[in-house]
Amino acid sequence: MLLTPADPRLAFDCPQPVDRGLAEVRLARFPRAVEGLLAGQIGPLANLRPSPGCCLRLATDSPWLELRLARLRHHQPVAQSLAMEVQHADGVLTVESPDLRERDGDLAVRLATGLERGGGSAACALWLPAIATCAVAGVAVAEGALVEAAPVPPPRWLAIGDSLTQGFSCRSPLAGWVARLERRWGLRAWNLGVGGIRIEPEAFAWALAAQPWGLVTVNLGSNHGWRDSDAALAAGRALELARLVLAARPARAVWILPPWKPCEDGKGPPEYMGVPLDTAAGARVGRVRAALRDALEPLSPELELVDGSACMPHDHRWLPDGLHPDAAGFARFADAIAARLAAP
Repeated sequence: MLLTPADPRLAFDCPQPVDRGLAEVRLARFPRAVEGLLAGQIGPLANLRPSPGCCLRLATDSPWLELRLARLRHHQPVAQSLAMEVQHADGVLTVESPDLRERDGDLAVRLATGLERGGGSAACALWLPAIATCAVAGVAVAEGALVEAAPVPPPRWLAIGDSLTQGFSCRSPLAGWVARLERRWGLRAWNLGVGGIRIEPEAFAWALAAQPWGLVTVNLGSNHGWRDSDAALAAGRALELARLVLAARPARAVWILPPWKPCEDGKGPPEYMGVPLDTAAGARVGRVRAALRDALEPLSPELELVDGSACMPHDHRWLPDGLHPDAAGFARFADAIAARLAAP
C-alpha cells in the first residue's frame, strides 16, 4: 500500500509548508526568496536545497517502510544515507539505509521496522539525507498494515549555521552535532545549516520571526576566512545578525565561534573543493574568530559566546577533509557543546 503526499496520515516535518496537491514534494527549509539573496554563490545556493533535519512521520505496525524518492541528486562527494527511527516500547530503533551516492533519479529504499502486524502501531520518522536533494513520491507499507497519523513535535531550537551545522562529511542524517543534541535534549530543531555560506543576516531573518524560540544557536564565520575581502566583513555582518537574533527575544541565544581548522596548525590536506587550506587560510580563520569575539562580547550576557575552537578536537585525523569532522569527530564536538551549554 502506497501513501502518497496527499494522504493526511503522512506528516511532513520541515520548516516550509508542503503542497500536498503535488505528486512529488520537496521538504524545504528556506523560502524561495532566500535563493535570490544568494544568487551567484554556487556552493551556498546548492546547499539551501537539501533537507537536513527534515523527515516524514507516521504511525504503523508495518514490518517495513519503503520511502519512494524522486529526482535524487548529489551535490558533494560524501556518502549519504536515509535514516529511520521507530519508537518501540523499550526504546528507539534506528536503521540507516545503504549509501545513496551510488544512485541518482528515482528509487525506493526499504527499511525494516522491527514491528509486527497486529502488535500495535509505533511512531516512525524517516529522515532525508543532509546533503543530497530529492523529492518524495510517497511511503509504501505492507498490505494490511495499520497506518495512523503521528504527532509532529513543535520546533523549539533554531540552529543557524554553515556546513558544520548542516552535517557535512556524515553519511547519516542523525550523525551531525545538531541531530545528536536534539535527541540528547529532547529539543526539536530547525536545522538551517548551509554549506559555504558566509554571515548573511537576511537569509535567516524570516526564521527568527517565524515563532518564539527557546534556543537560537549561530555557528557562522568560518567561510569568511578564505579571502581577505570576506574576512574584513565578518565582524560587521556578525553584529547585524546578532542584533536580529536578540530582537527576536529567544529564551536563550548562543553564538558558537568558528571551530578549529587543521590548517591553523599547518596540518590536514592542502585544499578542499578548490579552496586552499594553507597557513594563510588558517591565519585568516584565527583573525575572523578574534574579530567576532571582539564584536560580540559587548552583547553579553544576552548573547552567550561559546569558543568553537576549544570544542573541536585538535587532531586533524578527526577532520579528514580538513574542514569537517567525521561522525566520531561530530560526537566529540557535540559533547563539548553540550558541556558548555548544559541542557537548555
